[in-house]
This record gives sequence, C-alpha cells and structure tokens, in this order.
Amino acid sequence: MNSAKLIVGFSIIIQLLLIQNTKAQFNYTTAGARSSGMANTSVTLTDFWSIYNNQAGLGYLQHITVGAFHRSGFISEQNSQGIGIAVPTKTGTLAATFDYYGFSAYNEMQAGLAFGRTFTEYFSAGIKLNYLHTQIAGEYGTADAVTFEVGILSQPIENLFIGASVYNPSRSKMGSEPIPTIYEAGIGYLFSEKAFLAIETEKDIDQRAIFKAGIDYQLIDLVSIQAGISTNPSNYSFGIGIHYSDINLHIGFLKHQTLGFTPSFSLSYGF
Repeated sequence: MNSAKLIVGFSIIIQLLLIQNTKAQFNYTTAGARSSGMANTSVTLTDFWSIYNNQAGLGYLQHITVGAFHRSGFISEQNSQGIGIAVPTKTGTLAATFDYYGFSAYNEMQAGLAFGRTFTEYFSAGIKLNYLHTQIAGEYGTADAVTFEVGILSQPIENLFIGASVYNPSRSKMGSEPIPTIYEAGIGYLFSEKAFLAIETEKDIDQRAIFKAGIDYQLIDLVSIQAGISTNPSNYSFGIGIHYSDINLHIGFLKHQTLGFTPSFSLSYGF
C-alpha cells in the first residue's frame, strides 16, 4: 500500500472514531444554531429548523422561509453545512433540504423532502424522505441509501409542548453498514413570551441514551440568548440570536469536556 492510501485510510479511521458519539454519522444532524446553543435540544422547537429536527414543527410556519447553516466539527474534516426551503400551503408545509458533511477523502451528502402539518390546535405531525450518498476516496468507492424520519408534536395544555421523532425507523443500511436509528422525545414549556425551557432524551439503539436540557430567553426585542447541558459525554452550550424583521441569525457554541468548543451558525429569512 502506497503512502497516499495510508494517509487516506488513516484520515478515515480518525474521522470515524471522532464521530462515533455524534449525530453526524450518515448526515443525521440537528440543524440550526439555536438548537446548538440549547445543547441540541430540538424536538419541541417550532422554528424553521424543524425541517431537520422534527418535521411536525413545519406545520407552524406561516411564511415561505429559506435558511442555511454551518457547524464546525472537532476537526475541520468534520464540518457540515446545509440549506433548506419551506413553503406553507393550504394543506401543510412542503420543504426541501440539502447538506454536506466531511472532506475530499470522506464525505456524506443528503437530500431530503419533507411535509408537516397541524391537524388540530393541539397536534401536528411530519415526515421526511432522505436520499443519502457516501463517498470514500481511492478504491473504497461510494454507497447510496434511502431512508425516512417521522415526528409528532402535541400541545395538550397551553404553553406545554410534547414532541417525539425517529430517524431511520426502517433500519436501512448504507451498503453493508447500518444507518443509525435514533429516537428522540421531550417536553418544552413556555414560561412567558420570553423564556422557553426544553428537556429531552435521545437514544441511538446501539448507543447509550443522551439527556439534554436547554433554555431560550428573549433578552430584548432584537436579541435572544440560549444555554444548555447534555450527557454522554458531558457537554454544555451557549448561544445568541439576532432577530430583525424576518431575519433570524443564530450563533451557538457546544463545549465538549475534553475536545473543546465547536461553533455553529445559522441564518433564516421568511418572506
């Protein structure tokens, strides 16, 4: 094996070891820096990034919205970025996404189509179909797969939200490798027009459960702040949001106990 192959192989091994306990495997990702600032709590949020996080939240969108995000990894080869658009209709909200993860020697791309709608003022549901493509440099080749995810969101009493989602319930595989099947469930409570608290758990069927809690607080009309904690491994996070007219800009930072900070950025605009 020549030196080039050794370098590629070593890079891929390091990459897979580093992402073992993250949501970046096969591009399953929590998107939006607001969520990142809240320790990746996301299943009860009803913003534009429900397009990735829990498609049931799409039913709450009132305007055509576009957005983009970037999330840095612990190394540059773990960076991911994506774009999306959501279009409300009379029957529900249609949405599309495209995201990219990795680097030239190893990368994952995912394209998705989603639909979410509210059925009553107390309940909404959504679904997303995903096409995944993985490429490994050299003689390792490529692989493709199709999977889906579903989510529900309920508001049984005023200001209380209960949400759940599952990614890849069909347990599809990428070639011979299983794509993670991940369940999320949580509750969120809106204490006032300014403060929202979310608590949830995330469980990859092949990994230990992760417990997360995050808060979003509207500091002033134009500025919000976020903070959160999570387990397995122990992380904490914080973030800030800037809101002007129909523009929402968020920057979030997740602090790993040994690997340091990973920043995230997201921007959305509602027409």
